Amino acid sequence: MKKILFTIISLLLLNACSTGTPKHVEPVLSTANLPAILNPVEPVVAAASIDDEFQKNLKVIWDNYFKEDYTDTRSLDVFVVTNRKMKGKSFGCTNNQFGVELDTSAHFGICKINVPKNHSTGQVTLTRDNRQSSHDYFKILNSKMLPGPTVIEFLKKTKRTPLVFVHGFNVRYEDAVLRAAQIAYDLKYQGPIVLFSWPAGAGDGFFDDKMITKTYESNIKNATGSIDIFKNFLNDLKANDLKINLVVHSMGHQVVLPALKEFTGSGTGKSVINELILNAPDFEASEFVKLIENIKETSKRITLYCSYNDKAMVASETYNKTERLGACTFSENLDTINVSLIDAPTMGLGIGHSYYSSRAILGDVFQVLLGIDAEKRLFIRKSEPNSTEKFYLRQ
Repeated sequence: MKKILFTIISLLLLNACSTGTPKHVEPVLSTANLPAILNPVEPVVAAASIDDEFQKNLKVIWDNYFKEDYTDTRSLDVFVVTNRKMKGKSFGCTNNQFGVELDTSAHFGICKINVPKNHSTGQVTLTRDNRQSSHDYFKILNSKMLPGPTVIEFLKKTKRTPLVFVHGFNVRYEDAVLRAAQIAYDLKYQGPIVLFSWPAGAGDGFFDDKMITKTYESNIKNATGSIDIFKNFLNDLKANDLKINLVVHSMGHQVVLPALKEFTGSGTGKSVINELILNAPDFEASEFVKLIENIKETSKRITLYCSYNDKAMVASETYNKTERLGACTFSENLDTINVSLIDAPTMGLGIGHSYYSSRAILGDVFQVLLGIDAEKRLFIRKSEPNSTEKFYLRQ
């Protein structure tokens, strides 16, 4: 027994000597069991949100689009196309150069206007005293007569869409020039501004501005006599592949809308207007409903601003014995926007009819010119079914 036990012990000792000291074997660990700080993973980068991408892309667009600065007082060039008869031989920007008589041809020129940074939106206060602050007052700086082709050529070279403004009833020449500058400034308009001034306004007599009916009748006659001149201007634009944004007010529609009808009928009417903006049109509503079929192809979109509170529309309906477009008319072919909620009828005829140059309207026009659909613009709501308009501009 002792012999067997001795043999077993001897074998164990021999085996230990032949293998040496056993090596230490590192245990195999799963990284899944390590603490997070010892098991780093690639960081997850969150995808940019839709809003982030939109703002990034829009900033590039805005930087390319908005080149003109309107944060300070500045001088603006207003190109003038007018068929008012010249009082003398020199072109100018005051009522001393152009009156209310109709001419058979157009005159072209440029007016440089100081627009003050401190003016209230829609307000025009003129001074002829150069000692008065340029930051508080509009000033007529200088003027120059130009050949028509020179004006057209300049508009082409800018490669920006011109804004053409056609004023309304009882607006004298000087007021029209200043209003065009005010609208361009308050819209921060990035292209050239063009005023088409037809012979509106009262005569130069002491009592002429008091005789509203006589002035209205003479202005209607002059508006009709201006249709061909405006149509020729459109033909010049079309011949030079120029598109415009066209803003019209009041009786100016009696110049523009018939001209557009004839322009379209000539077979050349397409694609000359980008945005057609109609403000308080003193135009027969039933006639417009017929006419819209002919002119809807001339522009990308037609926007109509109208008001139930417009006293000028009431007076016109009484005089003409027809409903007027500026009192709101529904059509599938245009965006009719009722501005009665922001109009100020208590201020009288002038204010109730002149909302087109106010902050509320220009704020919406700004969005129109950017191509934003009515449903997506600020402060626009839909009207009730069977209304005479599609939308309301909210307070």
